[in-house]
Amino acid sequence: MIPVRRQVAQRQVRGNVYEQAGFRRANDAVKKRLIMAIDGREKSGKSHFALSGPEPVGVINLDIGLDGVVQKWQDDKEVWVQDVKVSIQDLKELTPQAAAGEADRAYSAVVKAYKAVLGEARTIVWDNATEIWELLRMARFGKLDHVKPHHYGPVNAEYRELLRMAYDQDRTNLILLHKMKDEYIDDKRTGAVKRAGFADTGFLVQVNALTYREPGVDVPDCFRLQIQDCRQNAELAGVEFSGNDFNFQTLAMQVFPGSKEEEWL
Repeated sequence: MIPVRRQVAQRQVRGNVYEQAGFRRANDAVKKRLIMAIDGREKSGKSHFALSGPEPVGVINLDIGLDGVVQKWQDDKEVWVQDVKVSIQDLKELTPQAAAGEADRAYSAVVKAYKAVLGEARTIVWDNATEIWELLRMARFGKLDHVKPHHYGPVNAEYRELLRMAYDQDRTNLILLHKMKDEYIDDKRTGAVKRAGFADTGFLVQVNALTYREPGVDVPDCFRLQIQDCRQNAELAGVEFSGNDFNFQTLAMQVFPGSKEEEWL
């Protein structure tokens, strides 16, 4: 058996070598902030769930779906909304050059708002991330289709960097809301649906979840959220939250066992 003092000395020597090479010791405390993506059909409770996040909540809003939902929360908690008024459909009617210019102005407003409150707000909601991804593509290409795959490298990196910024801080939770679209194989609908948005989102977030609505049940008890996968707690895959458990606090305490509700208010 190697003496304890010798083991410590060996670790110190190795530590110096790794530090000089730019490594850091992997003993950081777990950051209790959550970066998650929520997919779902319209009116399935995505915004309702997101607004249950810790306050102050900053919403970057490109979607009319927020109206009628945010009013239910604003008297009980601090909610700030940055409205980015842009229509992707209207941009498609413009020339690529004009569309790129209009989209770039709107996308710059999104990024400015995001950076301004990241690390300050307790929760940031992208409502919705599907349109933010489309807006970035429109800003860089002036169109959404007929773009060669090899041109996407810089745009993909630009979007990834926004998400990685959320990992560099330990205060703000980031919730990305996504629309759903029909799945096609060989130009034929499969009957299934999938996330509309940046394809690598699922790999970049800590939790992927799906909302749906239970028919015949009154709001908000009709809303359901199902965990698709969770990096922090893999056992949560397939777990559903509904009723009084359909909120950010309950989910966060499951993702980070041992944490308390007051940490997520």
